[in-house]
Order: sequence, then structure tokens, then C-alpha cells
Amino acid sequence: MIRSTRQQGILSGLLTVIALLGASGCGMFPSDPADPPEFGARVEGDAIFVKIPMCPADEIRRVEVYDFDDVKHENPRVVWSASGPNSTSTRKGLITLWSGEGFAKHSEKPSKSSIPPNIGVSYTDPTGDGRDDVFALRTIESAKVEPGKYWTRDGPMTAKQIDAQLHCSE
Repeated sequence: MIRSTRQQGILSGLLTVIALLGASGCGMFPSDPADPPEFGARVEGDAIFVKIPMCPADEIRRVEVYDFDDVKHENPRVVWSASGPNSTSTRKGLITLWSGEGFAKHSEKPSKSSIPPNIGVSYTDPTGDGRDDVFALRTIESAKVEPGKYWTRDGPMTAKQIDAQLHCSE
């Protein structure tokens, strides 16, 4: 097919814009779906703290912890859930698993024997969108992280570093 000079110019301009956006790391989406942002986790005593990457304008509607290895069901078994964040730290993505602290509603704390070795932690926003990540409990329980940091697959990160994965200001 032969393109007119005008069509070639438009196509060339469009490809240039796409290339520039890709090279700059900016785009229409906060993160590359092939490289999703990592959640962080830390264990203090019996408490598991999870830091979900959030932009300042993001909102959490619901958090679920599910059995990542559950292949018997179409939807994995939910171990614990909470909704209606009512604290600043919860709205900023800091969740204390099993406690319900910072939420208007939450399920009961699961028995230790009902908590699977690999948990998925997901959140949904008011539109129904969200993110999730998976943690091996043995790994986060044995991770040695400094105060104020969370274990991630890429090593320890602060809450600010976890949020910065989203490139919110770009």
C-alpha cells in the first residue's frame, strides 16, 4: 500500500511521540503492566504490616488476603478482608493484616492454622480497579529489615520508595 506524504508525516510524528514517551518513562499509565509495582511487608511480633504502593489521589476501598496456592476454586479462598478505611495511614496504603485497625469493617482474625504459606494481598479502589502482590510468609518472617523499611522482591524499601514506583508526579 502506498501512503501519501501527509499520511507518512502523521505516522512518523505519532511514532516519534510514542518513542519519546517510552524513552522518558512517562506514559498514560502509572506503571508498566509487565513490571507491576511491588508491595512491601514486614513482621513485628505477631503483626504483619503491608505497604501498598499508592499515589496521593489513590483510595483504597477494600483489602483482601487470599490463599495464593488455592487452585481448587475459580476464585482463591479469602483468608481475611477489610473495607472502609478510616485512618490516614490506611488510606496511604499501610495495612496491618489480621487486625482490622484503620478499617470500618473487617473479617475475624484467621486462626494460625488457616493462614496459607503463600498469601496474596490485593486492594480495590472505588472504581473496582486495584493491584495485588504475593508474599511467602516464611520469607517475610525471616527478612531482616531496618525500622521503617519493608521487604520486597527487590530488597528493603521505605514506604516512600514503594510509592515512588508509581511515578505519581509524572
